Amino acid sequence: MYNEKYLYFAKGATRNQDFTASTSATTYRLTTDLVDPIPDGVAGNDLFVNGNMTLELDGSDYTNLSFGTHYGIGSARSKPGNGQVVVVHPNALSYDGVQDITVTTATADPEFGVTLSSTTGENDAVVRLNGPVKAGDACVWPASSFLGLVQVDNDTADIYFEPNTNDNVAGGVDIVRLSYTAGNFKVLAQCLHDVMMDQRNQGQMIVVADTFRDIFLDNNAPGITAVDSITLD
Repeated sequence: MYNEKYLYFAKGATRNQDFTASTSATTYRLTTDLVDPIPDGVAGNDLFVNGNMTLELDGSDYTNLSFGTHYGIGSARSKPGNGQVVVVHPNALSYDGVQDITVTTATADPEFGVTLSSTTGENDAVVRLNGPVKAGDACVWPASSFLGLVQVDNDTADIYFEPNTNDNVAGGVDIVRLSYTAGNFKVLAQCLHDVMMDQRNQGQMIVVADTFRDIFLDNNAPGITAVDSITLD
């Protein structure tokens, strides 16, 4: 409904997979070392374009790698040097929707491509997940389902909502637990009150706390430091 407002929360988590002694000249294969289950069903480069996944070369040895012009340094556009971290551009990355990331060569894409090495240890990299992909990473509630805010201690509070699923797991309510600067419970309460009562927010989704992207309501006046948990009934 247009008159409704929607409150968004995301619980950031560090999810990386390191690739060392890599011998593949084109492909990085994800495992549950990154996240379980592995992201599936999203083929192409959408995961990279929207920033949810990145691939970084760690610069251990770039001797036998070739880079597109996008990665050039200085007026001479020289290739990155050993020890320099290189974030591979999304245009040069594709995902098969199952587990394999393929890097486009610099020959196929002279601007964004990277031709990897066939020498063991010269393609060392880290894949990072930068957004919600698992159940419980993020949730949205209509403001009308807000039930209350309860202080847990001096720097933690629980926000209660009517349940999304109502499967009686958490006693008939959904709960978001936030940590914030000690003593700022009243500030947090005022922020929630203001965003829910402001008629300018009708029909909009409001980010209250997204610790993946470090985006917070009202310039983070309460000093939110973590979305500790999202518990769905």
